[in-house]
Amino acid sequence: MISLQSIVLFLISYFVIPRLTFLPKSLHGLLTIFGPFLLPRLVNLFNTSRATSRSVPVRPVPTKVLRALNILFASAVVSLVLSVPYFAPENIFLKTQSRLQIQADVLFARLKLLRPLTEEDEVLRSKFSASGQYKLLYLTYGPDTLINCIWCTTSDGIDAQNYFLYSLPKMVTPHIFHLAVLGLATSSLVGSEGSRFRTHATIAGLLLMVAEIWFLNSYDVTLNKKAKVLQELDFVHWRVRVLRYLAFAASDGILACVLWATSTNRWLASPPAIAERLEVTTRQAEETLNKLRALGLLTNSINRDPALRGVREEYWQTEGTVMAETVQEEEVMDTINQAVNNLDLRSLEGRVGEVADGILAGIDGLRGSQTLSASDMQ
Repeated sequence: MISLQSIVLFLISYFVIPRLTFLPKSLHGLLTIFGPFLLPRLVNLFNTSRATSRSVPVRPVPTKVLRALNILFASAVVSLVLSVPYFAPENIFLKTQSRLQIQADVLFARLKLLRPLTEEDEVLRSKFSASGQYKLLYLTYGPDTLINCIWCTTSDGIDAQNYFLYSLPKMVTPHIFHLAVLGLATSSLVGSEGSRFRTHATIAGLLLMVAEIWFLNSYDVTLNKKAKVLQELDFVHWRVRVLRYLAFAASDGILACVLWATSTNRWLASPPAIAERLEVTTRQAEETLNKLRALGLLTNSINRDPALRGVREEYWQTEGTVMAETVQEEEVMDTINQAVNNLDLRSLEGRVGEVADGILAGIDGLRGSQTLSASDMQ
């Protein structure tokens, strides 16, 4: 049967995905081939989980989950702030609006007009004057690696792999802090609502770290040699830095949405286990039985004591007299008659029927869930 959902999925699979040419070629090829098969399955999986969640009532966000959401929100804000170029290391090519082929003395003469030169600038000047390869390494690994790595240049010449190994600890450190945030947000302190996603969050954090390491390790530093103007330069170090912190913020936001949706039973909610429901029902029955026993003891004590029994009889006699006098008043009688005349018996009968149907449907649903739970336990 053709539905609106199937039409939308068809259009996305065969008209939208093939036009996502800005994606990497390998990813675009995989989406083009497997997208029409995977997309309907993902939508059906989401609809199934949402239908299951509707059988469980929505609840407020638990206090422990709220703390995790605050941690993720703070982490996302910090990541977004760190992605701003103000906190990034200075890029002298952008600052001076110079292309890659510029002479080192001219480059730093322009820089001197903008700000005083430092000792680090002199180190960069000497390296840029010695070889143009250092400019390519500067764009790929940043100024700190090029300035402070004293063992990267060997007797055999410039080894780009040494610069990569030197920058590796600085590359991994932000990911370690981010993994600590994800671990804290999904720890046992949050409860079962957070710990159920601990493995998923850890895998996501590790994938971000591995992706960045793989990209820089496989990046060809000589690609910028073809750039003739400033706009054609690929400032890899600065671009990766921005994407890293944006990915941190995105992963924190996604995890926060998942924790909020699952902890409030809006998504992936599962009914309580049959053993837990039996325990709750038994506890409520025991509490009701204890209250009835206490009421029975109180009633027995009142009936045995003449003074208390007299006070009770006097109260009911007075109550009956007051109510009889109240009903006999003209204004009360008119109000009662008006209410009876305005009463719609058919509407009342329909509402009573709806309430009865709702009660029976709830009983049937409870029986069905108990049957499913019993089958799962078997």
